[in-house]
Amino acid sequence: MLTLDCTELKCPLPLLKLKLALSDMAEGEVIRLSTTDPVSCRDIPKFCLATSNQLLKWSSTTPFHFDIKKGN
Repeated sequence: MLTLDCTELKCPLPLLKLKLALSDMAEGEVIRLSTTDPVSCRDIPKFCLATSNQLLKWSSTTPFHFDIKKGN
């Protein structure tokens, strides 16, 4: 599993860094995004719903962790 540490970054940087990381990943790979920005709890699930990426799990306590499987 790849990891992406975006703690201490504010919106929209965690989402932008996630998009960039996903563009370099192969389909089916999983990345864990860590962030302290509470806006990510809204943005990351919406991003996954709007794309082919799958939100496998996420934690609702700080720091927030999102496990995302790269789609096609």
